[in-house]
Amino acid sequence: MNDAEAEAFEVALEEAGLSEADRAKRDEETCAKVIRFDDWINENDPSIRHLARVKMNDALVFGDLGTPEAQAVLALPVVVGLTNSGPRVSGDKWAREAADWGSLLQVLTMHPVTAKKGGNALFFAESALTGKKRADTPLCYRLKDKIERVFAVAIDVDGGCTAEGVMHRLRARNLFAVIYTTHSHSSKGARGSDRFRVILPLSEPFALGEGVSRKDREAEWESLYVGLITGLMPKGADWDFTASRPSQMMHAPARPKGADFKHFVIAGAALDLSTVTPGDAGPYRKKGPSGLRRGGEAHDGTPAYLADGFDLMAWHADHGENFLLSNFIEWIGWDVLGDAGDGFDTICPNFAAHSEGSGETAWAIDGPESKSGAAIFCHHDHCAGLYTWDFLKLLEAQCPDLPDGFETLSELICAPELYAEAEGSETPNRADYIEDEIKLFPHKTPKAVQRAFEALPANAGEDHLAAIFGGIVKGGGKANAQAEWGKRVKGRGVSANDLKRIEKRGRELLDGERKEYAAEKAEERSRAYADALDTGTPANHSLDPAEPLGDDMETALATLRHRYAPCDLGGKFRIVRKPDLGAFTSAFDSTIAVYQKEDFLNLHLDRQIMEGESLINPAKIFLETEKRKSGIIFAPPPAMPGANDFNTYQGRTVTGAPGEHGDARDFPVLRDFMLRVICDGDEDKLAWLTLWMAHLVQHPGEKPGTAVIAVGDGGIGKGRFGALLSKLALPHFKQLENEAHVIGQFAGEHLSKCVLVQVNEAVFGASPKVSSALKALIDSTAIPVEAKGMSAITVPSFTRFYFDSNDAVPVLIEGNGSERRYFVLKVNAAEKGNTGFFDALTRAIEGQEMGHFLAYLETYDPASAGLSWADVRTAPETPERRVMAWHSMRPAVRALLDVLRDGEVTLKVDGLPETFTANGDGLRVPVAGFRDFIKVAGNKNNAEDSDVAAMVKQIFGIELETGQGKVGSSTNTRWWHFPPEVLGENVDRALRGE
Repeated sequence: MNDAEAEAFEVALEEAGLSEADRAKRDEETCAKVIRFDDWINENDPSIRHLARVKMNDALVFGDLGTPEAQAVLALPVVVGLTNSGPRVSGDKWAREAADWGSLLQVLTMHPVTAKKGGNALFFAESALTGKKRADTPLCYRLKDKIERVFAVAIDVDGGCTAEGVMHRLRARNLFAVIYTTHSHSSKGARGSDRFRVILPLSEPFALGEGVSRKDREAEWESLYVGLITGLMPKGADWDFTASRPSQMMHAPARPKGADFKHFVIAGAALDLSTVTPGDAGPYRKKGPSGLRRGGEAHDGTPAYLADGFDLMAWHADHGENFLLSNFIEWIGWDVLGDAGDGFDTICPNFAAHSEGSGETAWAIDGPESKSGAAIFCHHDHCAGLYTWDFLKLLEAQCPDLPDGFETLSELICAPELYAEAEGSETPNRADYIEDEIKLFPHKTPKAVQRAFEALPANAGEDHLAAIFGGIVKGGGKANAQAEWGKRVKGRGVSANDLKRIEKRGRELLDGERKEYAAEKAEERSRAYADALDTGTPANHSLDPAEPLGDDMETALATLRHRYAPCDLGGKFRIVRKPDLGAFTSAFDSTIAVYQKEDFLNLHLDRQIMEGESLINPAKIFLETEKRKSGIIFAPPPAMPGANDFNTYQGRTVTGAPGEHGDARDFPVLRDFMLRVICDGDEDKLAWLTLWMAHLVQHPGEKPGTAVIAVGDGGIGKGRFGALLSKLALPHFKQLENEAHVIGQFAGEHLSKCVLVQVNEAVFGASPKVSSALKALIDSTAIPVEAKGMSAITVPSFTRFYFDSNDAVPVLIEGNGSERRYFVLKVNAAEKGNTGFFDALTRAIEGQEMGHFLAYLETYDPASAGLSWADVRTAPETPERRVMAWHSMRPAVRALLDVLRDGEVTLKVDGLPETFTANGDGLRVPVAGFRDFIKVAGNKNNAEDSDVAAMVKQIFGIELETGQGKVGSSTNTRWWHFPPEVLGENVDRALRGE
């Protein structure tokens, strides 16, 4: 940087508030801050302690600025536009400064305390000069089409990630960068999410070119910008595509007093754009806004008023000739798309009304360049009849985020920076274009009427007079006040016809005021009702619909919300009564009741509440105010309900309480019972049973597809184990005894809201139909539900089953692979009749030990027992299951297996007994005689009991060989040949699935 450039840069620094005294004070503060650097590291991110040990002004430096590549960046030239009054500066009043990055870093590494973020700002590009100077510093344009070369990539991050996270990514890419949090970071940044900016110097400036090539270069810049950021930013980062504009203004670092901030310099190499993979900028470009669909009909050119009453048409007539429309459009974040003749192209504010494919642009021009003032024009048919003020009115709703310091669009429109300097010109006074509000005050006496007339403005119109008459009516319409009114209006020369019209208007004003007041009160009540539904305390926590609601509307609404949820059920509006957890313990009470609107209102007719002078049914207000749910769902974790779903899962009643050891020593009575009694002393059985219980506790929203069956005499502990299991699932537990409550038509209503069901004294027997229904309940992830007042629906199922029985075959176990669903235990009867043992066990289940056991299951790791969570889906074989499987077989099947196991059978051949014995090749028997033998054991009316080939195929998976010839004493007969694979010990192996 030569002497002239250095002097100019010093001027810019002083303009930015960086005087010599300021820098001396800054250096003194920096020395003090370096002493406390370790404290900063500990409070922010200890993981980066080893990365930084020096500071530059207020910024931590990561890496070594003395490396050749970092020094090369600091020596790179850079041209920027600067201002100390951003954003309130015209697009032609920016100071153009040329320096090197080492000098510019003195600005970018300071993080001063300011009341607002406005003031010091810059853009990182070289722009065309205006031909004017300020304090010997040349001024340049900050307009899109005036930018010539870009010297840095600027990224604006509004959240979704941390500054440290991006810093680590930049270091991994060895890129030089400056990162600093914004002024609003402390007020708008969420925990674990920062608002910050990233500045990346370019190894070479990016030239935007001129003429026809410029559009291509602008598109290339945008694609490189998107490609860089999408590859650099963490997933979920909220970055602003607007910052891709080379002319985009960036506020210099600043923070509120006392606010936390982050400020980093990363030493590395300058960004080489040739190494960046281009991205698709299309999805990020601003699209046309939503708006009126038929603008031509909705806007007829009559005066347009903003929301605060600002008269756009009158303002434009007075000041449109000096209004810098392009600057205004950039200030509100709308798009200036490029030059178009004397003006420029922009997105039409009425774009949503355009026909599909007809384009989105409108033509606009600044006031000083136009003969009739600043203008927006769109040739589209639906924009016919729209004037510039109509387009500006449309922008009010579509650009709600105004620059800092402006509360309304009218305030922004009147900002002095948006008007060109011209002889005799002046900026508008906002108050001149907003009508004074006419209010109605009650006038009860002649003196009050007299004061009202004396206070009338000089330009008072009929509405002012009408307001006085409305005030007289509001004050009670006193005769003497009306007499004073008549005298005063007569003195103002008001004719009889005009008087009637004014008095009518006065009554209309009063009526409008009363309606407005009523509407405000209604709005206040609505807000109070909404607050009661969000945060109110129910008067009665009972879920019984017959219980009282409370003495006032707010309390009643809170109680109704405690009891009910309006829902969409199968496309119909219904009110669902929230489940009473006590109903889970009953096989008869419905846990969900559903009401139609009329029934719900009628249910609460006897509990109406006095509001003002009327009795109001709180159920009506509840339905008008309460937010609707998309539906009802049972979603234990890790299943996730939708944001608008009503989740009937209520959590777990029992709370885990970690013990002293964190293992079985904390629940000795329970472990002894489970190992010695329930698992008959078998540690392997207890290991899998513990896995099943831990899965229930840690993953209630995942269905294991397996069930536990405990068999044995009565009074030996099967029911006590069910009580223990219930503690792991309550309130989503049911104890059932009736077969209809398990597999009946309406069983789904209560099963669908359970994670565990105990079936006492289960005897489902050997019915294949019942067996199929049970298997579906155990491993199906969905269940049909048909509750009172509801159509049949299918919902997710997370139900596990525990069957206890003293029957040999409580559940049919078939030898077709379905047995993997059942973990069968023979309960030890050693403690039968031992009341002391069972009293101690009950105390453990109801007391502290149960809390310790639950805490153990909550942290249980299957790997500690050599298992995995996947093992819970296949119940291991037990001797008890083999016995039950044997008894589950049809007698004909058992007879077949006995023959095959023995390898010998005696049959009747031609009326005489003959014995057939297996040899090394297998066993060959006559078909007719063997079929008759099997029929005797089976059911002669059941065709399956005589289909020997089908039995062999089902059990062994092989086709039975048949033939014709000599068998035993028969010289020519049909025979079956059983190979060695289905004989002897191979029978038991096949039954075990080996």
